[in-house]
Amino acid sequence: LIAVAALTFLPALRESPLTRWILTETLAPARVLPLIGLGTAFGLIGARAFVAALVLFAIGIVGGLFAEDRLLWVLDTVPRAGTHLFLTGPISYLAAGAALVSSARLRSYATPAAAAIFGAMLGLTIKLTDPSLHEPAFTWTQVLIAFWIVAAVSLPLRAFWRGWFPIFGRILGSWLLAIGLLYGGASLVPKRDQSPPAVAMPGPSAPVPDSERMIPGLPEPAEPGNLPGGLERPQQP
Repeated sequence: LIAVAALTFLPALRESPLTRWILTETLAPARVLPLIGLGTAFGLIGARAFVAALVLFAIGIVGGLFAEDRLLWVLDTVPRAGTHLFLTGPISYLAAGAALVSSARLRSYATPAAAAIFGAMLGLTIKLTDPSLHEPAFTWTQVLIAFWIVAAVSLPLRAFWRGWFPIFGRILGSWLLAIGLLYGGASLVPKRDQSPPAVAMPGPSAPVPDSERMIPGLPEPAEPGNLPGGLERPQQP
């Protein structure tokens, strides 16, 4: 919290492009919430599963960073995935939620698997949202922040264990699953065309001869063959 406050209020740090990117992208609520869920799942498993989940989380991040083309090729098979960061957000929510709602016996296996999937999506998100020209600071800063959030959530849960923690984890996991399904479903629905219907423009009309144009304030011209006052023009022999 002290580090976030320093990034927010110190002018020298706030003007840095890296700081702005951290505050707007890395620490955005949509990015932090699934990390909190994954950290909660890490705090509900045993020591061996915890170490395995951390290792697979790191391997997944490396895979997302260096196997970007293959992951994009796989995710691009989903319709309209390219317009929503290739669904990295919904997949992260679903992975963290699935690890939390699993039973106590399955959670030791589901959490490491979810950590690998989550890490791959995180690495891919870092590559897709990097505003720099592959500057290492923009990459590894977000990786360190992700590990920091997971550790800040999981370690206190493991140190101050209570029996109701799994119940809270299942509630949080159900919310993450719902968010992931809604977010992913909304991404797959095609947008309706909101443009107004085309209006047919009138075609060009024939020009009116100068002799037949009306002049304001003057009477209408007489019809051919008749004179004003109802008199008829005499017929020519």
